[in-house]
Amino acid sequence: MKPLRFRLPTIGVAGLFSAGTALATNPLIMDQFTADPTARVFEGRVYVYPSHDIPPVPGKSRPDWFCMEDYHVFSSVNLTDWTDHGVILSQTGVDWANPTAYSMWAPDCVFKNGKYYFYFPAVTKAGGFGIGIAVADKPSGPFRPEPRPIEGVHGIDPGLFIDRDGSAYLFYSRGKILGAKLKENMLELDGPAKVIDNLPAKGLLEGPFVFERNGIYYLTYPHVENKTERIEYSMGDHPLGPFKPAGVILDESSSGCWTVHHSIV
Repeated sequence: MKPLRFRLPTIGVAGLFSAGTALATNPLIMDQFTADPTARVFEGRVYVYPSHDIPPVPGKSRPDWFCMEDYHVFSSVNLTDWTDHGVILSQTGVDWANPTAYSMWAPDCVFKNGKYYFYFPAVTKAGGFGIGIAVADKPSGPFRPEPRPIEGVHGIDPGLFIDRDGSAYLFYSRGKILGAKLKENMLELDGPAKVIDNLPAKGLLEGPFVFERNGIYYLTYPHVENKTERIEYSMGDHPLGPFKPAGVILDESSSGCWTVHHSIV
C-alpha cells in the first residue's frame, strides 16, 4: 500500500459557524461556538454537521465544561457563502436522552435508501452515552429521532462509512475505536461491534472518520500521542481492518488546542 498524500480539502477546525449567510472567513462562521464538524456533499452542496456549544449558566451543564443541547446544520454551494439551517435536533426532543445532560457531542449524517440518517451521541436517562439516529427526507431536516438508541452501542463520536457496494458501517469511540457493519435498515448492528486492532495502544483514540480511495480504506482519527491530540491515519483492505498505522495528517498544535476532531470531503 502507498500512503495517501492528503491533498483533499479538509474541514477539521474546532471552529465557529454562523447563523444566516456569511462571507468566507476562517473560522468559517463567527457568531456561535461549534466543534467536531462532519462535512458531507448532498444535492450539490457541502453540508457541515457540527456539535454546538453554548456558555453554561446555572441549571445548564457545569462550569468550565461542554454545554451542548442541540444541533445546527450549515451548507454552502461554493465554500464561501454559508447558510445556517437552524436547529435540527434538541435533547428535549429525544425520548431516550437525559434532557439535563447537555452532552450532544460530535455527530455525522449519511444518505441511503432515499433518506438522510443523522447519528449523534447523548447521555441516556439510565446514564452513560448511547448513539441515536434521526431520519429526514432532506439533508437540512426536519429530522425525526428514533425512539431508542442503537442496541449494543455505548460510546461517542459516531462516524459512518458507506462502501461502494452499499454496505454501511458505524465507527465510534470508547477510549478505543470500535466498528461494526449496519443492517440494511441503518438502525441496527449486523453483528457485534469490535475494537479496531493494530491502532496505537497508548493514549486516547476518538473521532473516527473512514473513507475509501482506489480500493484502500483509510481510518483517520484524533490520537493523544503526547499532551494534545493530533490527527493520524491507518490503512487497510477492508472497512473493518486490519489497519496499519501510516502517518500523521495534522500534528499537535503549538497553541495547545486540545481537540482536533475532523472530517475529510
